[in-house]
Amino acid sequence: MSKPKPVVIDTDPGLDDALALILAMRSPDLDVRAITVVAGNVPLATGASNALRILEVLDPRPVPPVFEGCEKPMSPPVSRAEHVHGIDGLGGASSSFPVRRLKAERRHAADQMVDLARRYGKDLTIVALGPLTNVATALQRDKDAMAGIRELVVMGGSADSRGNATAAAEFNFYSDPSAARTVVRSGLPVTLVGLNVTEKTLLPQCRFNRFLDAMQRGPLRSFLAAVSCPYFDFCRKEQGIDACAMHDPLAIAAAIDPALIRTDLMQCDIVVSQGLTRGMMLADRESTDAEASPVRVATEVNSDKFIELFLGTACGS
Repeated sequence: MSKPKPVVIDTDPGLDDALALILAMRSPDLDVRAITVVAGNVPLATGASNALRILEVLDPRPVPPVFEGCEKPMSPPVSRAEHVHGIDGLGGASSSFPVRRLKAERRHAADQMVDLARRYGKDLTIVALGPLTNVATALQRDKDAMAGIRELVVMGGSADSRGNATAAAEFNFYSDPSAARTVVRSGLPVTLVGLNVTEKTLLPQCRFNRFLDAMQRGPLRSFLAAVSCPYFDFCRKEQGIDACAMHDPLAIAAAIDPALIRTDLMQCDIVVSQGLTRGMMLADRESTDAEASPVRVATEVNSDKFIELFLGTACGS
């Protein structure tokens, strides 16, 4: 069995971030060296508390440290996503799972990201599940160190310019388009996992509930039930389906098993101007710009295999 990959997870813990963190922490293929938190779905302090809350539920050994990062985006701020995730980011579940023991570290997330990039180099994978403010800040502080990592997997954008924050923009890129542009233009080994594939990863509630029912009773089972219900409720109300798209968990899964997705090299850019196209991702397979750095963009996903991986890992014994 190969050694687990060292990873940093940069996140803004809302509902699907919580599911993604559980997948990552329970995967034997990943060694989570740090969780860095950015403002996005919820304010920074709320997101950090949620990351700590999830770790207390999971009670891993060892416990990865949590670092708070950027409170504000590089772009002019916009509204958050409490209408999806609730004021607490977890659909109201936080009160049932108080943080009792763990605390965030004092160091800034971007500094920790740079240090781990220096330490692990080509062995390190960073998975970014929220706005890219922390990652862009780390690039500003030490681009050479960041350029030496194995891979940066980003849940963000869409290869076909569809959106979920607006008609044109995915939420993470809409929240901080300047940071997203910095990252996709950086020359880092970036893999973008966008809405064009994540919206194909529909987890039916009935199937999830069967796995949940088979789980041993305990904090994890209770937590999964508590955070999944509001997410399924939102999807049913807004989209008319008894299933939810697994946006952030797919990015984690792509780090676990890259064969789950097909990627194509594309030149990408992000619209940073304010207005209807803020945060829109432009992807061009045909560009011949010698100065631009292409990134890997997910274009297909094996949804069935991914759902099996998620359920077997997050809800398995």
